[in-house]
Amino acid sequence: MLLTTSGTTGQPKFVIHTLATLSKVAESFGHLDLDSDQIIALACPMVHGSGLFTMLACIEFGAPFVLCERFDPDTLLDAIERYRCTWVPGLPFMFVELLHHQRARARTVDSLRTCLAGGDVCPPHLQEQFPSFFGIPLRSFWVSTEACGSLTYGLQPGPVSRIVTGAQVRLVDDNHALVLRGEVGELVVRGPHVTIGYWAGPGRIKDAPKQGWFPTGDLMRQDERGDLWFVSRKKQLIVRGGSKISPVEIERVLMAHPAVSDAAVVGVPDPDLGQRVAGFVQLADSAQSADPKEILAFATERLADYKVPETLEIVDRIPRNTLGKIDRQLLCTVISECEATRQRSGRR
Repeated sequence: MLLTTSGTTGQPKFVIHTLATLSKVAESFGHLDLDSDQIIALACPMVHGSGLFTMLACIEFGAPFVLCERFDPDTLLDAIERYRCTWVPGLPFMFVELLHHQRARARTVDSLRTCLAGGDVCPPHLQEQFPSFFGIPLRSFWVSTEACGSLTYGLQPGPVSRIVTGAQVRLVDDNHALVLRGEVGELVVRGPHVTIGYWAGPGRIKDAPKQGWFPTGDLMRQDERGDLWFVSRKKQLIVRGGSKISPVEIERVLMAHPAVSDAAVVGVPDPDLGQRVAGFVQLADSAQSADPKEILAFATERLADYKVPETLEIVDRIPRNTLGKIDRQLLCTVISECEATRQRSGRR
């Protein structure tokens, strides 16, 4: 079975799963509260791991599921109400839409027991508002197409996951040495649910996990309770003057501003610092206008000075790919084009 990655750090790749790895992925959904007593509402795409893995898990546990042809928030809400669905998985952007449409026209959703957002960082305001309209928390957890099954959802708000009992999980530095608790390291996992590598052509596999350990490319830190907090994609980490900066941390602060509904942060090349921080915000529907300087002042009170964006642009919409993940490459291209235009204007 070949599944494409979301391509957030480059061209999408074909992830190879076998019947054995798929079976173990399906079994791992028991750690996500899925069992035969649940009724699942499934609107995740089947061409993506989120949809396929969930469907296989439903079959594994003998759980009835309502399969939507595509994600449409009204259709999904109607299905939850009609079939008394109890368990709903999705990507964060899907729950943003569900919240918006439930607020506009409420359905009876008191059957819900578990709502899980994976595949990307869940916006903090979404987790804050969700219980008021759906009656239960929106749980967040880390998952990837290559390795689904090592972590389960966190019990507190934020980009946090718990390690499944018995899972083989490590946080390592660039030299593959274990980092101390509280320090940031790359998440590497091993187990029967992990991909055997990436498809490189007929009969060819590349980047097979070494000694079974799969490097996820995600940076995390472990807290005193043993939970893992997502920091950044390794390739998206911003290095400014030698200081490493998580774009996710800055985005969470920007989205805490009442006038901001969405935010994105990228690192752009700088001849002196290596990179500098550039931010983009999408205003909330209730905000008629906003001053970028005021938003930056808000961020300055909550961030170390070297983390505060040096530029902040208000955009109509934060660009996202088909899975709802921020298209940071497009934002970097936009910045480059704007700077090139300014330089040409300055020479005239």
